[in-house]
Amino acid sequence: MFKTIVFSLCLLIGISANAQSKKGINFQSIDLEAAKQIAKKENKLIFIDIYTTWCGPCKLMQKNTFTDPKVGELFNKSFVNLAIDAEKEGVALAKEFKIVNLPSFLFLDATGKLVQYDFGYYNAEQFSTVGASVLSKVSSGMAPKTLDMVKGKMVGDKIADFSAKDHLGKTFSSSKEKEKLILVFIRGQWCPYCNKYIESLQNLSQELKAKNARLVIISPEKPEFIEKTLEKTKTGYTVLYDEGYKIAEAFDVLYTPDSKTLAAYTSKVDGFTTSRSDNSGRLPVSATYILDENKVISWRHFNPDYKERASAEDILKQL
Repeated sequence: MFKTIVFSLCLLIGISANAQSKKGINFQSIDLEAAKQIAKKENKLIFIDIYTTWCGPCKLMQKNTFTDPKVGELFNKSFVNLAIDAEKEGVALAKEFKIVNLPSFLFLDATGKLVQYDFGYYNAEQFSTVGASVLSKVSSGMAPKTLDMVKGKMVGDKIADFSAKDHLGKTFSSSKEKEKLILVFIRGQWCPYCNKYIESLQNLSQELKAKNARLVIISPEKPEFIEKTLEKTKTGYTVLYDEGYKIAEAFDVLYTPDSKTLAAYTSKVDGFTTSRSDNSGRLPVSATYILDENKVISWRHFNPDYKERASAEDILKQL
């Protein structure tokens, strides 16, 4: 009798453990072509975890994040999930998408087209947010924009109120500003052209004050990296952290670099992968806007070439 009870308990524990193990993401043992067929049939996207056996963050994702019940519920419902070793069956895939970071995450549509790329370690809550964001983009038709798709807000457009914090944590709100605003978008402290441009604007302070105008710099980088911008440029202007790229999106200057450029930035630019609010690699076009007192765009300089910037003379002429 005792043996029967023990056996039953062991059986129940085994069943419970097996059920628990299936609560996370269900990674299917199929290739990409088969995944496309399933995604098309079931109206799902494709999620691919690209890993290696020696990668520490990869193992942490597999242990802590992919096993989470809420993550599993979201991804099993909306994605066909694959886990592919970059050094084995995933060599060609890693080469195609120019994978240089591990783990890397590919979110594809049913045709195999890239919807979003991400990488690095995320806890369960963070990764659920990533998955939900991908689904939101697709459902609203908001796939990441390439550089040639970004056009920027036009002269005459009224800009809704926006707010952001500077490196000191002080909140800037456009609706509270009674002056004309000159908004300068930069890519970050790692960009020598951005630093040189900010330096070239330093002597405008008195003239801007006389024209009832205020210059504000918009950076996608976190406060600790904005500190580096201040150190490198010695600027006295306000530099705002555009967390989540909300301001860049509002001005339609946000884009995702092509995979070759993104791979180059990621591998060669120190801090590129950690300086912004996510790992998407998105950047703003280095545009300059002038808003009148009513927050209507009165002038803009918009050039996809980050080497081309509005001159100080042009800015002053338009005030």
